[in-house]
Amino acid sequence: MKNVTVDLSRPSHYEEPDSKYYRFKRKLMLKPILKIIRNSLDSKTFSFLEIGTGSGYLISFLESEFPRAKLTGLEFDIRLVSLTKSKVKNARIVQGNAEDFDFNNETFDIIVSLQVIEHLYRPELMLASVKKHLNPGGIFIFTTPNLGSYSAKFMKDKWHGYRKDHVSLKEFDEWSDFVRKNGFTSIYCGSTFFSGIPVLNKFPFGILNWSLLFFIGSLRWKIGESFIGVFNLSDTDQRKF
Repeated sequence: MKNVTVDLSRPSHYEEPDSKYYRFKRKLMLKPILKIIRNSLDSKTFSFLEIGTGSGYLISFLESEFPRAKLTGLEFDIRLVSLTKSKVKNARIVQGNAEDFDFNNETFDIIVSLQVIEHLYRPELMLASVKKHLNPGGIFIFTTPNLGSYSAKFMKDKWHGYRKDHVSLKEFDEWSDFVRKNGFTSIYCGSTFFSGIPVLNKFPFGILNWSLLFFIGSLRWKIGESFIGVFNLSDTDQRKF
């Protein structure tokens, strides 16, 4: 097995609570991603893979909104696999490594990975698997903490993006270039706002930050808290596997 940053002997940092208020909050946070997914669809019947389901909120929201979609979730932490399964009815949830997953000849219209790639010692391996399983014309969406964000520069070593399990942090241009060098073409690259600064997450300043997230989602700028990238296969990789 490849080296992983998940410590199964300790409580997971990514087991999230479940309540009406928390689900509302998570849907608000996921609105930029949900908007990208909706805007990319020609039909409500599509195939979808999420790499790293965490506690299962994104895939559960999609299942509610698109009951005819074929949804698959991949998660390494078996505790989070169980948690995600408890939130969905028909979606397929499997245990597996983001650096080394293989669904044989199955391909997907949309592949999403949120705040996962920074946990990988060899993120290029995940991109290789995404290339194998992404349909020509399909899109790959991923988010990750932005090492070049204003929050990181302002908070310095207290920035929440600095964690022991964040082993592949990069700045905005580094992520964009890295993904392109691994066989993808950029459709959109942007970043969110300033949620990494604690005071901007609290009332009253939090109202501005959350309003920007809700109404705008992200901008084509390089200083926001989280990098958001939307890619498809480059011309040389527009092929069936």
